[in-house]
Amino acid sequence: METRFQDVGDEVLAMVKEVKESVFPSLRAARIKVLFDTKKRMSGGKIVLGRMQKTNDLLRHLSDDEDYILYIDKVTWDNIEKEDRVRLIRHTLQYADVDMDSNTNPYRIRACEINTFYDEIEYNKDDPKWEERLRLVAESVYERD
Repeated sequence: METRFQDVGDEVLAMVKEVKESVFPSLRAARIKVLFDTKKRMSGGKIVLGRMQKTNDLLRHLSDDEDYILYIDKVTWDNIEKEDRVRLIRHTLQYADVDMDSNTNPYRIRACEINTFYDEIEYNKDDPKWEERLRLVAESVYERD
């Protein structure tokens, strides 16, 4: 039986770890399961290139006690260069948040905020339309296949 999700390889895990440690030091202790999504997922009429999900008790049990699951659209990943892969990881990790004052689970999912908007502009000042470009790549590959 074919499943929608695939484990990523060591190269992807290393990239996620590098971005997490260099850009998001508050996430250093967070355990993140990274999966490829092999089917096109849409939200608001757009292809979802990547997304973060905070694990609940069931997902934590099934994912070996991970705090988050990071999903990456496999079609997109397979058709972009390393620099864009880093952009995608960095953008998706921005939705992970840590509340150090929490008495329970400190891990949260952050809504779109103005702060992340400014961060996004700064990170991608050399290519401000990167996300739109990646969506066009994904759309063209999905249409071709």
